[in-house]
Amino acid sequence: MAFARNMYTIDSSSGFVYLFLIYLQGFSPKKMVNPWKTYVKLSAVLMGSHGLTKGSLAFLNYPAQLMFKSTKVLPVMVMGAFIPGLRRKYPAHEYVSAILLVLGLILFTLADAQTSPSFSVIGVIMVIGAVVMDSFLGNLQEVIFNMNPETTQMEMLFCSTVVGLPLLIPPRVLTGEVFEAWNSCSEINFNSSF
Repeated sequence: MAFARNMYTIDSSSGFVYLFLIYLQGFSPKKMVNPWKTYVKLSAVLMGSHGLTKGSLAFLNYPAQLMFKSTKVLPVMVMGAFIPGLRRKYPAHEYVSAILLVLGLILFTLADAQTSPSFSVIGVIMVIGAVVMDSFLGNLQEVIFNMNPETTQMEMLFCSTVVGLPLLIPPRVLTGEVFEAWNSCSEINFNSSF
């Protein structure tokens, strides 16, 4: 569990570095073409997906998590058919392919549950939640690009990260991760490290 929490801390801390690098590329909020509220839903979904993905590693082994994440094609297809502004239609053979992929996952998961010491239903539920959020994520991004074609990828990345980072604070405080990270950092002796 501590490993998953530390990975989550590292991942979200890299968000600040990421924002700095985007800023160095010349992007600033003055160049935004969409209002901030456009990115609230997107950021909540993005951060929820990251949190559930990283948190599931405390309950699942990495190969099982990777298999689940690779099946997100089916939920993306289904969400794309229902999200206003997209209403995509896919040929039947694409749905059949996606369903076969999911059936393969189910068989893998059943076999893995018998052999893996690091396999839990909680982890499966978490990674399924992450896959569902991922299915919204790509479709929401496409809707934003369709609503305003002047939207840049840089704006999308910058704004979803800026809005999303504060959303990470409450779960970190509730799980004790903030305090664990603080204690880990305070134990580092930088003078002996160099």
